[in-house]
Order: sequence, then structure tokens, then C-alpha cells
Amino acid sequence: MSEQRRVKASVLLKHSRGAAYTMAAAAATGAIDAQAEVIYSGPQDIAIGQFASQELNLDGDAYNDILLKNYIFDGGNYQGATVDFAPGQLVGFSANGIVYASALSPGSVIDGTTVGPSFYGSMAYGANNPNGEFDNAVGAFLGLSFPINATNHYGWVRVTIDNAAGTFVINDWAYEDQQGVGIQAGDTGVQPILGDFNDDQRVDGADFLEWQRGVGTLYNAADLADWQANFGTLPGSAAPAAHTVPEPGTLGLLAAGAAGVSLLRRRRSKS
Repeated sequence: MSEQRRVKASVLLKHSRGAAYTMAAAAATGAIDAQAEVIYSGPQDIAIGQFASQELNLDGDAYNDILLKNYIFDGGNYQGATVDFAPGQLVGFSANGIVYASALSPGSVIDGTTVGPSFYGSMAYGANNPNGEFDNAVGAFLGLSFPINATNHYGWVRVTIDNAAGTFVINDWAYEDQQGVGIQAGDTGVQPILGDFNDDQRVDGADFLEWQRGVGTLYNAADLADWQANFGTLPGSAAPAAHTVPEPGTLGLLAAGAAGVSLLRRRRSKS
């Protein structure tokens, strides 16, 4: 793997309002704990060649966290995973004496109640491991716990595997930055709404006042366009409420109101 690819694989992107203005990210399924922050890798699409493996350092510290394998044995193509350090484990199950990693769907909970029974697991081995869940996996999630400073953190790795063809691609990954806090498969963090300048997950007149106070320093005309396009968006809604985009006259009233508040504050300060 090239050095450029190694650097890309180690990049961790913290989602914030600023990040939302500069990159597109997968839709979040909702964090389990609103106080915790999801650290997301961004799209990666790292291919693991046959007879090869790939270490992932999810949190960017001095230690790799999970080894993903794309081997060829006498019985055929094999894909598997191993969490590198205790007390980390995979989300998995045992069947007929074989330990398997579970292929999770978006929204599956990954926490202390779902990880285990082991730190390793078979993902796919054709007919040799008949309960493998990654034989033909497109964007399936591998759940895990892994230690940061000897305490467990929870995360996921999204993969695409074709066992018969021997192909293994690591699409992306994410983890919770607070110890012991669970994560849902596919959660990339709370995605800020463009135009929500006060970060209350709604776009309304209060955001216009924030824009006006910061125009020329924090914000510009493009930010105002974002606010107008999303005006009326409320918590939990995917799009602005119908017929709520303010007309130019409304913008003028909002500006006048903001000016009035500013004037009142000046008069109070003088008195």
C-alpha cells in the first residue's frame, strides 16, 4: 500500500458545523449518547489484496486496533478479523465450534451488551464456515470494542466482501470518543444543518441574528443563502418545512428587528 494511502487511512475527521460546510458524510442513524462524539474516518475504500491483511488504527494513537484478513487457505478464500488488544472484542457468535463475526445492519447497537464472545471471528470461508455472514457483503458493518488507555471504546468498520472472488474492501469506520459509550452501526455523528448558526438543530430567526452579528468575520453571503434555503428546518426533520422560506421582505423585517435589539442594548448600556 502506498504511503499516500497509509496517510489517508489514518485520517480521522471530527464532525462539526465547519466540517459540514466542507465535506459530505453518510447520514447518521442517531447517537446513543448525545454528549459523546462520534469520530468518523471519512470514505476510505481500502482494498486488501489476496494473501494479505490490513491493520486499522481507528483512533490514530500509537497502536493498531483491528487486523482484517484476506487469505487463501487449502479450503479456499478466507476473510476474518481480530481485535489486537484486550479487552477488545468483536460482535459475533459461535456455531458448531466456530467463532463468527456478525454482519450488522445500519442502526444495530454496538456496546457492552452486544460485543463478544471473542476478540476474533471468521467473516467468510465459503462452505467451510457455513454460518459466515460476509460471503457476499456490500457495505456490511463489523462491530467491535477496542481499548484506548486500557478502557473500552465502541466502533464499527464497514466492509464490502466477495468471498468467491477473494475481494475485500474497507469502506470506512467510526468510533465513540467517550469510554463505555455505545454506538450504532453506520453512525457518523450528528450532522449539522447548514444555516443553523447557533447549533440548536433548527433554522429560524435566531440563526439570522447570529449571521448578522458575524457577517464579514464568521459568515458571508453564501452562509445567508444556506440559512434561507433551510429556513424552517426543525429537529428530526430532513428538509425545511413547506412554504417557510422567508421572502426578501421578511429578511428586511428580521434585519430591522435585529437593529432594534442592537439599538436597545446600546441605550441600556448608556443609561
